[in-house]
Amino acid sequence: MPLSLTLASPDTFPGRTYYSDNALGNWRKDTGIYLPPGLDLDLGYIDVVLYLHGYFVTDIKQLFNSDPAWIRKAVLNSGKNVALVAPYLGKGQQGGGTYSVRDLTGNWGELYINDVLNALVPPAIPKPDLMHPQIGLIPQLRLRNLIIACHSGGGAGMRNLVNALGRYKHNLCECWGFDCLYGVNASPDDASFWYDWATGKNGRYLYVSFGPSTVYESVKLYLMQKGLATSEGARRNPDIAALTSIDVQIGISTGKPLEDIMDLKKLLETTKPKSGAPQSHDGSFVWKAAENVATKAGWPPASERMALHYAIASGGLEDKLADADYL
Repeated sequence: MPLSLTLASPDTFPGRTYYSDNALGNWRKDTGIYLPPGLDLDLGYIDVVLYLHGYFVTDIKQLFNSDPAWIRKAVLNSGKNVALVAPYLGKGQQGGGTYSVRDLTGNWGELYINDVLNALVPPAIPKPDLMHPQIGLIPQLRLRNLIIACHSGGGAGMRNLVNALGRYKHNLCECWGFDCLYGVNASPDDASFWYDWATGKNGRYLYVSFGPSTVYESVKLYLMQKGLATSEGARRNPDIAALTSIDVQIGISTGKPLEDIMDLKKLLETTKPKSGAPQSHDGSFVWKAAENVATKAGWPPASERMALHYAIASGGLEDKLADADYL
């Protein structure tokens, strides 16, 4: 039996907004779905942005209606006919809270996407998949392109979800992380995880935009992508070719390239390996580059940094959608 959705009413925002209800069965997560005005379900397929929010969201309706990331507005302003799908992950707080992404593993993503597709367009002839009985109903509405986007603490969820897509892993086109690389102490740390993922057989394009609270892992990933740093944060010996599948950007307008802010030219000169020297395991190369970015980028004062944290998400989501020529 497909799960059910309730159309938001009254709702003056252009398009259609739905919220999950449990009248026909329990959703895996409370869910909001936004369909912009031009999206036509009768085509038989949809493109989806699956959005993983951060800690400070009180419920799914608050995420859509008053959260400072303004994700519905970002989708609408992008001009792309893409469905915005957002599971509610809980509310985090100092020392606890309900926020959790631990269950976004196994085949959670496949099951969840099936639930969304079947709720939007119920199967014409509901029947179980005999080859994969745990999957349940086979959707009549087809997923075409999938983008996973995350903000803040949602970065941990995106780490889990890219490996929990089941048969939809081939629909994944890109991952976008907005000020989200907090996993300095994760195993592996965020930079190493995403570098390995992007270079693996199921890897896709990864975009990361960062603010002052996620400098270290973001700079580390940038230098790994450039072929200059190891997973331990040391200068790579020898350097290797840069990857095109990872793009790391600073989340403010600085007037100069990120490499200039981190004083990369000088760092490369002072850390140039000697011919025949073994690979260093000293992480000071990345640490110094990150310190330069943290202290010299021209970040706004502390009182304005939370606004920047959300602007990176709202502006970034709109810009990346607008630039996605495959949508």
